[in-house]
Amino acid sequence: MVRLTQMEEGAWLTPDNDSHRFFDEIYREYFPRIYHYVLYRVSNYHDADDLSNEIFVKLFTSLNRYQREKASLPVWIFTIARNTVIDYYRRNSRPVTSLEAIPDFSDSRPGPEDKAVTRELRQHLREALASLSQREREIIALKFWSEFSNREIAGFIGISESHTGVILFRAMRRLRLILKSQGVEY
Repeated sequence: MVRLTQMEEGAWLTPDNDSHRFFDEIYREYFPRIYHYVLYRVSNYHDADDLSNEIFVKLFTSLNRYQREKASLPVWIFTIARNTVIDYYRRNSRPVTSLEAIPDFSDSRPGPEDKAVTRELRQHLREALASLSQREREIIALKFWSEFSNREIAGFIGISESHTGVILFRAMRRLRLILKSQGVEY
């Protein structure tokens, strides 16, 4: 298996080397971070899926243009990701999140304080979810934890796709109101 440190040296750019293997390594190493970054920026799982795929297509098609002298591999990858998100907002005429809101990627491991806050937020979310109907909880779980589309969820539950979307929208609105009443900022 090729190691990323060797790949960053640029040796993989020669025609005899396997750029597909290199891309597989990049994908395994960076997909989770790219996906979470994009999800954070667009706040929509479906769009995050689409944009993450678009980013990796761009990475694959531009592997031969990577120049180690200009930027490290992670910087190059996240520059493509950032530019793709900016293009997404331009296409959709939505405001772009300010650069100050982008998390620091130098040390993405959560500290004790972050873990405590996450634990507290999860507890608030569990309580808020408990106030929803069984059907609403099931749809939310299928959508956000299992990452099924509204069409797939509709097929599982036996309702129309549009009705699935309505239930999901109303359930999410109720969750936001409940969390807001608990003083939870999200």
